[in-house]
Amino acid sequence: MVDVTSQVSVQTTAAAKPSARRYYVLGLLTVIYALNFLDRTIFNVLIEPIKKEFALSDTMMGLLAGFGFALFYSLLGIPIARAADRLNRRNIVAVAFAFWSAMTALCGAASSVTSLALARIGVGIGESAGSPVSQSIVADLFAKNERPRALGIYAIGTYLGVFLGYFVGGYVNQHYGWRMAFYVAGLPGILLAAILWLTISEPKRGAMQESFVPEPLGPTLRFLASQRSFIIVLIGFCLTTYTNYATAAWIPPFLARVHHLSSAEIGTYAGTFKGLAGMAGTLLGGFVVAQVSRGDDRWKLWAPAITSGLAGPVFALCMLTQDFAMMVAMLALTSFLVGFHLGPIFAIAQTVAKPSMRALASALIALTATCFGQGVGPLAVGMVNDALKGSYGADAVRYSLLSAAVTTTLGALLFVWAACTIRDDIGRAAA
Repeated sequence: MVDVTSQVSVQTTAAAKPSARRYYVLGLLTVIYALNFLDRTIFNVLIEPIKKEFALSDTMMGLLAGFGFALFYSLLGIPIARAADRLNRRNIVAVAFAFWSAMTALCGAASSVTSLALARIGVGIGESAGSPVSQSIVADLFAKNERPRALGIYAIGTYLGVFLGYFVGGYVNQHYGWRMAFYVAGLPGILLAAILWLTISEPKRGAMQESFVPEPLGPTLRFLASQRSFIIVLIGFCLTTYTNYATAAWIPPFLARVHHLSSAEIGTYAGTFKGLAGMAGTLLGGFVVAQVSRGDDRWKLWAPAITSGLAGPVFALCMLTQDFAMMVAMLALTSFLVGFHLGPIFAIAQTVAKPSMRALASALIALTATCFGQGVGPLAVGMVNDALKGSYGADAVRYSLLSAAVTTTLGALLFVWAACTIRDDIGRAAA
């Protein structure tokens, strides 16, 4: 077994030095996070064939894409994260990863809408234990000023998963059907879960702090509620996450209905221009914010605010232009700008919380944002699609997706507000 903690948990100064082992852990957790998003995203590129087979409305597809998944993801995420602040986090991630991978594969065996919905709920239950617990591990391997970069690397899993989900879903669906796409997406995760279990160890909690004192749930929640930047960022991240999930779910149908692309073409265009551009923005965001915020912690939020704000008008142009090349270019730019903020926001959740609260802080940020973004985003767009299709036909999805341009702009304004108190909140967390 690789002893991850031998070089990263003895002293803060030693832990801050480059270590191949801690980057191995970061890389493995990033791949797992990517498969997390592959298993979520592949459903989106399969919306049209599933809708046709089961004769469903856009509203029902929005429920399947988001609400049922997000509800159980959010309900179970907090108690699991609380357990992760005390129990072995490696074990929790490995078991959860194997479970959600198996449930993804079971989506392909669904014989009815009910069984498909139950399998999607199972994916949400498993994934609720993934990202917050993984982020807590990463925070114990990297110091405060390294975290935006480390969590920026980790966050590229979002768009790597989107990239793979669109490509795998589009190609496999076109040649082998939508059921096989779920099998291909889910089964490899069970093997990778075993690799995680066998090759990494639990890092020392609070390795980047001088002390670690576990606290009861009540004081933990009161402390996080007193951190103004944490609360404001949570609300802002809910709004920007709406943008992410609404576009992830409905860009494939948009490309099919408005621009008449085939399943494989949707995988190519959406995977390349949304997935890869998002990966680039996420990776650059982590590195840039880690650099520019060394002298002033407010840049941890100012930089994400700038890019999230720019994403609004860019995405509006993407939806409204009639030119295909312009649409693709604006889709790529939107994904780059929206992806920029993910690593820094993940880092904020870790940095304004005490070591004993990190898994719970990450869970509150990630799970609340997912509940709103994935639960409301795809459903809201689907409902508006159904309401507008009588007047606009296939173009209804073009106008319903404009809501995503509004939410990212509002999220940017909240990030600016949160920057006003970020320095004081970091100081309290480190005290």
